Amino acid sequence: MIVLIVLGVLLVLIICWFISTSNSINRIKLKIKESLSGVEIQLRQRYEVLMQGKKIAEQYAQHEQKVFEGLRHLSQVPSNASVEQLNEISRSQEQVVKGFLALGEAYPELKSAELFNNLINKLSEQTGQYSAARRAVNGNITKLNNYVVSFPSSIVCGMKGVSQMDYIHEEDVEQLKNVDMSMSI
Repeated sequence: MIVLIVLGVLLVLIICWFISTSNSINRIKLKIKESLSGVEIQLRQRYEVLMQGKKIAEQYAQHEQKVFEGLRHLSQVPSNASVEQLNEISRSQEQVVKGFLALGEAYPELKSAELFNNLINKLSEQTGQYSAARRAVNGNITKLNNYVVSFPSSIVCGMKGVSQMDYIHEEDVEQLKNVDMSMSI
């Protein structure tokens, strides 16, 4: 009789733990989805800034094809994009940002233009916002990955089909920091 009571209590505890762990995993997955939308928003905003930059650059350097070629291949950020898609879009946009910075160095008259300076300032500000959004996503992914690799929560993850997620990769911030940004508005 006592054995049955102990087994019953043990079974109830295991079921409660399973439900609690499952709910925790679900909450983290929702946080990841929410924070990924923040990254999508930042990439869309950077896309818009880059399109504005295209108009500015065309006015000053119509023969600079590298930047324009990169802009032609930029794609809009799809809704509910995967981490892999966001990483690819981010790499593509980063190349265009570097192209704009190089364009400013190559054309002193462009570098001194107020519109171009405003563009560079917007890109710099937007890069900071994107980094913050990316950190939020990666923090949530770390929480989920901890559940996936930790015993006994890994059992629940396996039963729910939850696996480790890739992170949103960091841009080459050091390379962007080394560009001369001493322009005045």
